[in-house]
This record gives sequence, C-alpha cells and structure tokens, in this order.
Amino acid sequence: MELIKDIEFKEAYEKGFKFIDVRTKEEFEEFRIPGAYNVPLFTKEEKEKVSRVYYEKGEKEAKLFALELVGGKLHQIVKEVKEIKEREKKVAIYCWRGGLRSLAVATICNLTGVSVFRLKGGYREFRRYILKRIEELLKDKEIIVVYGATGVGKTRMLRELKREGFPVIDLEGLAGHRGSVFGGIGLKQPSQKMFDSLIWEELEKLKESKQIIVEGESKKIGNLFIPEALWKKMQEGKKVVVELPLKERVKISMEDYGVGKHPKEVYLQALRKIERILGGEKYKKVKELIEEENYEKAVKELMINYYDKLYEKSTPKAEKVVKGENYQEAKEKLRSYLLA
Repeated sequence: MELIKDIEFKEAYEKGFKFIDVRTKEEFEEFRIPGAYNVPLFTKEEKEKVSRVYYEKGEKEAKLFALELVGGKLHQIVKEVKEIKEREKKVAIYCWRGGLRSLAVATICNLTGVSVFRLKGGYREFRRYILKRIEELLKDKEIIVVYGATGVGKTRMLRELKREGFPVIDLEGLAGHRGSVFGGIGLKQPSQKMFDSLIWEELEKLKESKQIIVEGESKKIGNLFIPEALWKKMQEGKKVVVELPLKERVKISMEDYGVGKHPKEVYLQALRKIERILGGEKYKKVKELIEEENYEKAVKELMINYYDKLYEKSTPKAEKVVKGENYQEAKEKLRSYLLA
C-alpha cells in the first residue's frame, strides 16, 4: 500500500480537489487556501508545547510527546476527514510546508482506509503558486478602473453590477475596508496572505473574461497592499470617473458607512488621524458636530475640507466622465458605458 501520495497544488486545483488544513485553528483563521476545511492536529497550546520539547530535548522526544498528545484524538480526526472525503470525493491534506503534521494525518488516514493525498510543499507552495499565477491571469486583461469622489457610491454600483454578471473584483469587500480614514469602522480586515488568496480566487473565476472592473484605490487599503501585478495593471487601465452632486454624495455616504450606528468615540478616534491635515479650526468644527451627533453636517464638512481635496490630488485623468443627478442615473450611465 502506498501510504503517502503527494500532489502539486496546480494539479489538485485543476482536478477539483478540496483541501483540509491540519494546522491550528488560529493559523487557519489567519490565512488558508480559500474553501479549505480545518481539522487541526494540535491546538495552539499543544503546538507550543511540542515546539518547546523539540528545542529542549530534540526531535525524537518531540515526536514521542506529540504522539502522546494526539493519540487519544486520532480517531476523531480520521472520522472528520472521512466525512469530508465522502462528501467531496477528492481530498488533499496540508499544513504550513508539507511537513510532519500533514504527513501524520495523511498516513493515519491512508492506514485506516481513508484515501487522501498530501499537498506537496503545503501552504507555502500554494502561496508561491498564486503570486505567480496572479501575474499570469492579468497578463492579457484590460482593467477598467472606476473613480469618483467620496459618496458617489462606486462600491455599491460595482457590487450591483457584479450581481448582474459584470466582471467586477470588489477590492474593498475582499480587504474588509472602505479605503478611507473612516473605512475600517465596523469591519475586520483579513491578513495580507488571505487577501492575496482571495484576489487570486476572484481572478480564476474571471479567467475567461477579457476585462476586469475594479474601483480606484490607493495601493494600500487599510493595512493591506494590493498585489504588485494588479496594482501595475490598474495604473495602466482605462479610467472612468463618476460624478454626483454634493447633497447626493452626503446621503449615500451616510447610508454606506452606517453613520450614527456606532458610538461617537469611534468616529472621533478616526477623526484624530487627520487632525493635522484638517487644521485646528476645521478639526474643531467637525469634532463638535460629531459630539452633537449632527452627523450629516459633519460628513458634508469632511467632504468639502478633506475628501474632495484629497480626491482632486490623487485622481488620474479619465477617459470617460459619467455624470448623474442621482445614484440610479449615474449607475445606468456607467452600465451603458461598460456594455459599450
């Protein structure tokens, strides 16, 4: 019997394999192969104990200690893998770099009749693959980048167009951030590795499309960086600007940012980050408006004195300007342009 059957990620992905991550729950939550299951061999605490024994007493003692820790739960681990295998048919086990954890789980599964593969090189090889693959997938793509001042509803428009079948990648959705100083409120960002993986996954879904539509962003969205290959293509892509009246933009921002749904201190904390840019007098005015919960006026002041000035400096020259008196009109004009 062949106990261990290794498989490269590319082959496994193309053949429709599902992946089982046997790292700890904490490692899995930080980053993983999209769509993977988590059947951890160790808990975080157990992994730390094994590492301590390894450094203090050596590899042989660490392996014996690890067996002592997991011996009683091997049956449950195999049972969980078996259930996934029966559901998904083709399964590959992985850990960080195709080491002892995936080796142990794959071996015990195959010994007990649950036939699984082990992902060669583990997550580390998967990451190398996708970073190269992102470049390949973007090579012949035309990128259309949609810009617009804060509040024109770019993100909302693109999400609605995506649901209609347009080849949109929602960068802010993947990044868990709205791309502004107040953009992280109420949201949680993934790790950089997870963000890269999600972008790769979206690009694979759109590999047959000649175009990809994204929202105009700075290279950094919150704490995350857009992968270099995609960022370069965005710089070279077609630029479209959406314009709406200030009153309409204030209304949309209030809705999209959920203004007023969080404690005042959350907004004041974010405001402090731009105190120097606003200047003492303007900062004080917006601060007072937030403290009074006059959010609509605060948003308007921020647009005039901060966001619009920032937008004017950072937005490149556009091939097309889409103007509307309201959100729906602007969206319909953007749709017509994209279809044309």
